[in-house]
Amino acid sequence: MAPPPTHPPPQHPVQWPNIRHLRLLEIAVGQGSLTRAARAVHISQPAASQAVAKLAQIFDAPLLERVGNACVATEEGQIVTRRARRALEHLHDPTLLAKGRSTRAAGNVLERYASTTQLRALSAFALTGNFAATARYLGQTDASIQRACKDMERIIGQAVLEGGQRNRVLTKAGQAAAARASLALREVELAHAELRERAGVFDSRLVVGALPLARTRIVPRAVVRLMARYPSAMIEVLDGSYELLAQRLRFGTCDLIIGALREDPQERVLRERRLLTDALHVVARAGHPLAGRAIEGPELAQFPWILPRKDAPARRVFEALATRYGVQGSGRGHVETGSLVVLRGILMESDALTLISPSQVQYETEQGLLVPLQIVLEGSQRNIGITELQGSLPSRLHADFLEFLAEAAAETGGGVL
Repeated sequence: MAPPPTHPPPQHPVQWPNIRHLRLLEIAVGQGSLTRAARAVHISQPAASQAVAKLAQIFDAPLLERVGNACVATEEGQIVTRRARRALEHLHDPTLLAKGRSTRAAGNVLERYASTTQLRALSAFALTGNFAATARYLGQTDASIQRACKDMERIIGQAVLEGGQRNRVLTKAGQAAAARASLALREVELAHAELRERAGVFDSRLVVGALPLARTRIVPRAVVRLMARYPSAMIEVLDGSYELLAQRLRFGTCDLIIGALREDPQERVLRERRLLTDALHVVARAGHPLAGRAIEGPELAQFPWILPRKDAPARRVFEALATRYGVQGSGRGHVETGSLVVLRGILMESDALTLISPSQVQYETEQGLLVPLQIVLEGSQRNIGITELQGSLPSRLHADFLEFLAEAAAETGGGVL
């Protein structure tokens, strides 16, 4: 599997905490006692106090305070603790067990034995794909990156890299560990971002994956409204196949995807939320031989087609249409693309047909360049919505963008849940 592309580092250089210090904080807040937390992570009381002081320095805020005999989180401490808990959950993987270590450590080896430096090295390697680029990205040397990856192999008891010296790639175990490291590190970034939000500074980065239908109106409208509310925010809109965007979502380098839902009952990592239901239509250029009159299904087999990608829900609708009317048995070739620009160009220069939502070509339809054909398609509806990680904790910026997406979806005429 190719590594997902990286995006620029956060606007603010992140100070990275010790992972075990985050566990200490999480236990102290949960049990109301730093002393009990120190015992739970097997360090002394003075060492625990120093660890919390270091965390307060990293996050530039007091995290714990004494209320009576109890140790409680400040408001800033609640933010960091919530993100720390989520980061630690990401690091848990029952498939990772260091050789020679107790089975009680199964699933927790990254938290117990990996340093933040090692986690960052493996995560960055997954993003860049080679030692030299990883070293440049992190501002370190090639040797330090290679050493960190070797250390990760020792920690998880499995190879994380394979291939020759010049074409090293992540193994399956390496991909799993890198994904978990990346997600945990993202929670630390979000903790810093939430603390700035609490101070009234909304300058963090939101990375949005946009699938074809959402790119035309829903995402642009939501982005414009978000920028009007938060002029200092950084918004990155990605396109590409669903598989690529979903991989980035699993690696924490994308915050959400907007587009046609996959509705896979076997999916356990991602969650989906419907915004609207959209119907697909057969579309052609103005003046097409089939335009302007009611047509029968078999006539569709007389023309070439521009098809959605094989992974797209619209492709399943086309395949049902092709089976019903013999489109695939017409002896003609076809074009397959996820690019709306390419699709528009071919439609307007030929007699090709395509299956698409009218909202994606609304501008061309209003200008009289493209027209939906007069044929009723059964089963052409599909759900459009938002895909996120299970259990994700949206920041204020993220939550407001979700609100604007719902507003934009409602304005298209679809029903919003």
